[in-house]
Amino acid sequence: MSRTRVTSLAVAAASVPLLLAGCGIQETDPIEAGGPATVEAFYNRDDDMMLFFRTPDGGLNPVLRTVRPSAGFGGDYVESDPGSTPGPPSTEKTVLALLAGPREVDRAAGLTTALPPARPGTTVTVKMTPGGTVTTDLSFPLKALSATARRQLTCTIAYSQAADGKVVVKLTGQDGASSSDTCGLAP
Repeated sequence: MSRTRVTSLAVAAASVPLLLAGCGIQETDPIEAGGPATVEAFYNRDDDMMLFFRTPDGGLNPVLRTVRPSAGFGGDYVESDPGSTPGPPSTEKTVLALLAGPREVDRAAGLTTALPPARPGTTVTVKMTPGGTVTTDLSFPLKALSATARRQLTCTIAYSQAADGKVVVKLTGQDGASSSDTCGLAP
C-alpha cells in the first residue's frame, strides 16, 4: 500500500466521527408547546349572529353566522330581510336560525343541538321588560326541553341582546312553562 493511500484512509477514518458529531445539535426530550390551536373570531353585532350549539362533551360552543356581507367578505351568509334597517339582526331571527340547527360544517366539527327542529310556523316573540329581563315567548313546549336546550336558547338570546351576554333571559313555552336564567359563558 502506498504512503499516500494510507494517509488518505487515516484522514477519512478520523473525519467520520467529526462529521457525525459536527452538527452541534444536542439531543433533547420533547418540549410541551401548549394545547391545541385556537381560532379567534371577531363578533360584529351589526353583521353577525352568535348561536350556541352543543359540543361532543355536552358543553356549548358559539358559532358566528354572518347576516350581512361586510366589505371584502367572500363567504356565504344568511340573507337579511329586504328593507331591514342597519344594526344587529333581530333576536327573533337569531333564535329561528338556532332552531334551524347546525350547518354541515358545524356538524363536521362535532356540533349538534339539543333543540327540536323548527316547524313551519314556529314563532318567537321577544320583549325587554323593566328591570332588564328579556322575555321570550316560544311557540313550542318548554317543559320537555333539556337543560342543555334551554341553555342554548338562553345564551343565544343573551348575546343577541347584549354584547357581553349579561342579561336575564326568561323563556316561556307554549305549554305555559317558564324558566329564567343567565348565560354565564364568555366565548
